[in-house]
Amino acid sequence: MGAIVTNIQRFAIHDGGGIRTTVFFKGCPLRCQWCHNPETWSFSADIAASSCGGEHSYSPAELARIVLRDQIFFGESGGVTISGGEPLAQDMAFVLEFLQILKKHHIHIACDTCGDVLWENFAAVVPYVDLFLYDIKMATPELHVKYTGRDNERIIANLEKLVPLAEVWLRVPVIGGVNDGEEMANIIALANAIAPGSKVFLLPYHNLGTGKWEKLDKPAPAFYTPSDEKMLQIQEDWKQAGFHAEM
Repeated sequence: MGAIVTNIQRFAIHDGGGIRTTVFFKGCPLRCQWCHNPETWSFSADIAASSCGGEHSYSPAELARIVLRDQIFFGESGGVTISGGEPLAQDMAFVLEFLQILKKHHIHIACDTCGDVLWENFAAVVPYVDLFLYDIKMATPELHVKYTGRDNERIIANLEKLVPLAEVWLRVPVIGGVNDGEEMANIIALANAIAPGSKVFLLPYHNLGTGKWEKLDKPAPAFYTPSDEKMLQIQEDWKQAGFHAEM
């Protein structure tokens, strides 16, 4: 039983409220062309990937012991976020034991997920996760395949099942020239059908991960960051649809 951790980021303030420690697991079912953590794609140890920030193997107890050192900083609103990669595509026995230890210490737990995992994995962690940060990248299946390598059927189905069971915040990466036009209207319509009135975080594309792509000998993404005016327009579109939209 084990998992590979590529990074433990402390004092994270955009991963679920308050001051948080975010654990990035290695391995993801998607291949998003704009990904700023491509070193987390593979589930196996990788020398090239380790040059992008390091890889570490822990037992659940060891990992819990490390993040619990930060408990003093969490206060009433912070906690631990599991991310990746995809945290729910890992060894679920490892993930569950890790979460159970944190819960014994009354830690608020958030899970940053792409949604493309077995529903059974969601069901297993619902008793321990206080908040799901759920990515919606595309609404149109063909576009989802084109830009992530997989369709979004399971992602949508899992979101429909999850919303009645847990607190869910939607996270939408806004990629210039990809989903910042007509497709954004489709995403809003999809979200309104499944999770009306939810809190939504709009995440403009940035090229901060370009160096990682180069280290992995992969061509760097050729997308652009939407303008501030465009982002404000998109935010207003979400608000007009009844969502609590933030950037």
